[in-house]
Amino acid sequence: MNLVSTSKDVKNLCDKLSKDKFICIDTEFVRETFYFPKLCLLQIGDSIGNGWAIDALVNNIDLSPMYSLLLDTKILKVFHAPRQDLEIFYKLIGKIPNPIFDTQSAGMACGFGDSVSYEVLVRNLLGIKIDKSFRYRDWSLRPLKKKHLEYAIGDVTYLSKIYRFLSKQIVKKKRSNWIKEEVEKFYNTDLYLTDPYSAWKKVKIKNSNLKSLSILREVAALREQVAQKNNTQKNMILKDEVLVKIAFNAPKSLSNLKKIRGLPHSKLTNHMKSSIIESVNKGTNNNNTSWVPKKNNSPPNVSKLIIKILNILLKITAEKYNISEKLIGNRRDLEKIASGINDTKVLKGWRYDIFGKTALYFVSGKIAISSSKNKIVLKKL
Repeated sequence: MNLVSTSKDVKNLCDKLSKDKFICIDTEFVRETFYFPKLCLLQIGDSIGNGWAIDALVNNIDLSPMYSLLLDTKILKVFHAPRQDLEIFYKLIGKIPNPIFDTQSAGMACGFGDSVSYEVLVRNLLGIKIDKSFRYRDWSLRPLKKKHLEYAIGDVTYLSKIYRFLSKQIVKKKRSNWIKEEVEKFYNTDLYLTDPYSAWKKVKIKNSNLKSLSILREVAALREQVAQKNNTQKNMILKDEVLVKIAFNAPKSLSNLKKIRGLPHSKLTNHMKSSIIESVNKGTNNNNTSWVPKKNNSPPNVSKLIIKILNILLKITAEKYNISEKLIGNRRDLEKIASGINDTKVLKGWRYDIFGKTALYFVSGKIAISSSKNKIVLKKL
């Protein structure tokens, strides 16, 4: 079944794979009751389609040879949509594996759609239908059965063939720079860190004023810090709706805090209750408004019709080059172009060459859109 469950076998496997030009990586983890994902299984494949699964939950198993392999700059690490995998490795070893190749980004650059799944790539490129029945399995459960291992290892055995196809297409179509930016974003460690004082932005709150937002910001930051420290889900500490009630009611004493409906009084320590009151007072007295986000609305002079036409141009471009629209740009980029703002990715590099230039020509009245023989065509004016 290719299950690796001893330190000796981990080292032997890594010694073997260290001679490969590229390896394929995936992980299975749980995080339902944790703040940080808990690694349960680490799947690794070689360049010819063989695969193994390392049981990360075996007591005292030494994974350091695996970590050294991930950081070996001479070996390319192939992932599919690696955001969560890299978060796990960054937490474990404090570094991001390098270099990496993302088959999702490559698939988007080769016309397989927005955020294309591994399942779709396997089906379209290899003609194989993957059984995803264990997608939501609790991977911390033991023992692992043969069917579980076959499912998990399958996530890397097909990856080598997908990588070979997509990498050739990327080179053939001269699109290496097209996915470079998408891949490089994974090296930004800020992607895997949550600033406690940004946590409030994910809490839904209606009809709020500056004072209630300031209190929400402080209490949400407290909850985030406690969750990180204890590695537990933040909603197990205080639910979002309780944070909102605290923000609106602004309890200044423990007696007032007791009146907040839904507050898990029996689960909260006296220290935590006092910390909540302290956060409320801090938020109430905060006169610094630099943290208040600016409204991200479209400029008032932007015509919605122009944005719609720019979106048509975007679709035409994506179809012409057989590439994902999302890889080129989004609605916010179109709004900026329509309002004369040049600070947007679609007016730089390869995006400018295939779309940005045309978009600027349209906005400035240098081209028109018409139809001919059931097709949309662009005409210079």
